[in-house]
Amino acid sequence: MRDYLDLVRMPGVVKVTASQLFARLPIGMLSLAILLQVQARSGSYALAGAVVAGVSVGQAVAMPLTARLAGYVGIATTLLTTAVVNATALLCLAFATPPAPLLVALGVLVGASVPPLMPVIRALYPQLVPGNAVRVLFALDTSAQELIWIVGPVAATFLAATVSKATPLVCAAVITATGTCAFLLSLKQRQAVIVRSASTFGRVLLRRSVILAMVAGMALVGSFTALEVGIVADLGRSGVIAGLAIAISSLGSLTGGITLGHRRLGVTGLVWVLTIVTVGTALSGVFDDLLLRFIALFAAGFGFAPAMSTTYLMVSREVEDHDTSEAFGWINTGSLVGGAIGTATAGVMSDAFGAAGAFTAATALALAAAMSPLIARSGQFRHADGEVTGETS
Repeated sequence: MRDYLDLVRMPGVVKVTASQLFARLPIGMLSLAILLQVQARSGSYALAGAVVAGVSVGQAVAMPLTARLAGYVGIATTLLTTAVVNATALLCLAFATPPAPLLVALGVLVGASVPPLMPVIRALYPQLVPGNAVRVLFALDTSAQELIWIVGPVAATFLAATVSKATPLVCAAVITATGTCAFLLSLKQRQAVIVRSASTFGRVLLRRSVILAMVAGMALVGSFTALEVGIVADLGRSGVIAGLAIAISSLGSLTGGITLGHRRLGVTGLVWVLTIVTVGTALSGVFDDLLLRFIALFAAGFGFAPAMSTTYLMVSREVEDHDTSEAFGWINTGSLVGGAIGTATAGVMSDAFGAAGAFTAATALALAAAMSPLIARSGQFRHADGEVTGETS
């Protein structure tokens, strides 16, 4: 914990980290908020699902572009413009009732205009703290972002149930606008900039570190979303129990990130934490006893944050400064694609084989994530302090 205490004592670190997490909170609200509002207005779950899918598609396609744009027109211009467009689109979804095709198009616009806060802040971290603290800052950020997925869905469902179906979308719009402004104000004294890229768009995908981070993240996020389907399919008779089970997995990720995320895991360590995820995911589909299942779900989440933190740090130190924001944009896209793959695969498997099918899909994806770091052994991912290399650490 000493590493974290030293980090938060550094001037401005808490303000920057907290403001960008607050600005990103709507990400955890969007799917449920849009699903609830569109279904209530149209009476169609199919249309509501299509709009939510449009959000994911828009974000997956646009994030690398908007992240790269921050190096061309500046961080403030990029974030403020996307925040205004995003907030406006959310308000339109909250109150307008356009035809179905326009609703889907509006969903795509919401996704495409999500401010690229995640790739921007992770590209800036090496500028905000000394080199030996970057690892700890990535660990803190990756662990703390679990709060987005714990607080966001709860806030969306609570506001929709107690106020109105439109309220979560209005709140998301307000948080996006105010949170983005707060983040920019926190950077005002830091003189942090993203260098204009000198590479062709997409060329960063040729870097082995980016490919590894994308593949590992895609499989890991896919495993988690497939696990959610399995939990709902098996425990869905009680929404409270299913929600608690998912929250316990997120709590496991938060705990793992705090205890392991700041350590030098190396390739071997990365494989081990992802193996814990794989075993926990598999056992969560085997145990009938609820307490044992909760323990397995905690283990299933435990390696998530430290694994993601390690791959983020690897990319940060392997990719040139002018390409890091685009690289993190692509990693975000990979995670979105992985989430869609996990949900779709688990859905098909659940229809065919029941909840066991979804747990099987989740375990297979977790195993793929655990195997992916071994690719690094044949590469030369070398850093100054050797935390991820082509050698056993």
